[in-house]
Amino acid sequence: MAAGTTERVSVASDESQGTNSSESPSISADRRYVAFRSDATNLVDGDTNGFKDIFVRDRVSGTTERVSVASDEGQGNDGSIGGAISADGRYVAFWSAASNLVVGDTNNFLDVFVRDRLLGTTERVSVASDGSQGNFDSIFPAISADGRYVAFRSHASTLVGGDTNNSDDVFVRDRQAGTTERVSVASDESQGNNGSYRLSISADGRYVAFDSDASNLVGLLDTNNWGDIFVRDREAGTTERVSVTSDEGQQNFGAIFPAISANGRYVVFVSYATNLVGGDTNGVGDIFVRNRVAGTTERVSVANDGTQGNGESGNPLIECECEPSISADGRYVAFGSEATNLVSEDGNGAPDIFIRDRLLRTTGRLSVGSDGSQANNGSGQPSISADGRYVAFRSIASNLVGDDTNGYLDVFVRDRGEQPPLLNVFLPVVAR
Repeated sequence: MAAGTTERVSVASDESQGTNSSESPSISADRRYVAFRSDATNLVDGDTNGFKDIFVRDRVSGTTERVSVASDEGQGNDGSIGGAISADGRYVAFWSAASNLVVGDTNNFLDVFVRDRLLGTTERVSVASDGSQGNFDSIFPAISADGRYVAFRSHASTLVGGDTNNSDDVFVRDRQAGTTERVSVASDESQGNNGSYRLSISADGRYVAFDSDASNLVGLLDTNNWGDIFVRDREAGTTERVSVTSDEGQQNFGAIFPAISANGRYVVFVSYATNLVGGDTNGVGDIFVRNRVAGTTERVSVANDGTQGNGESGNPLIECECEPSISADGRYVAFGSEATNLVSEDGNGAPDIFIRDRLLRTTGRLSVGSDGSQANNGSGQPSISADGRYVAFRSIASNLVGDDTNGYLDVFVRDRGEQPPLLNVFLPVVAR
């Protein structure tokens, strides 16, 4: 793996380290901006609300700004969580319990907002097509490359007509048209008979990947009684299940945490199934990639020689919070894992961030210092740039950069360096 550098981005504009924990990074496609959540009060001036806020670090100018604010720059009167940033860093979607970020927020529930960093405006997007607010919580936003579409999860029953399933659903807000649609539905528009949860949206907003416990989204084919990963094609109005084997067999355990490539072709996810690929005998969660065009499924949480991991990859209950992230073209997958055998000399006894090059079939560790030294504590929550060169992640390690003495979670960016050009090589389409 090419030599690289590691920098801490959860710092103030004067480079002061945060006085509390920072996590949940989202890196822009162009790698310049990183959005993250923090409890720190010293990253910007005037942070006196005592709640979690969303910040954006400009890695080029070296500045940090708070984006979980109202259009008049007033700070939120409650906490904000989970930023998702557009390709150029202009828009940041997040969810918040604050009631003062927009006028008329009286529902007393969590809502999803979008901050336009260029215009300095904040809007609520977890609303119905007529602008009425939701009657329950809305969380976990994902945003399209241009910021037009925002997908999110909500238990609200008032965002679209006919929402009577009393379950969490996945919605998409078109900020330009001012419309809201439910996408966790079957191809015949039937609503799910159970909840849908984590989600990801393609660059153009056409495809939305999500995990769901519903068994009726693909007709009579879903009989495994486990949560699965689905992709909704908003243009064609179709829904397909992607947590399947290369011969379309359904998995024998549950899948979570989907992330979709820019063009919607590849979907990475976490599964505990043992039958998605041959030779899966490790008995832990693994990371898989589905090629929707070729109809193939491969496991990527493996070592260079294909050896399966000897520890959890993607388990939300372990320290790393290991949901995967995929590059724009689907070549690179960043993920967290407790496995100690994915790379040589992994002896830190802590969850690490890894990257799988699906083209070269190599695996490298990213949660290291600029000198290559391994982290002295756990890392998680990877977010990868469009080209796969940069990966943001959070870590409690204190030795990834110099002068890390705050004792809190911080957000870092690993620059993997220039990668060697490849000629006449194509991504594999066979299962492995």
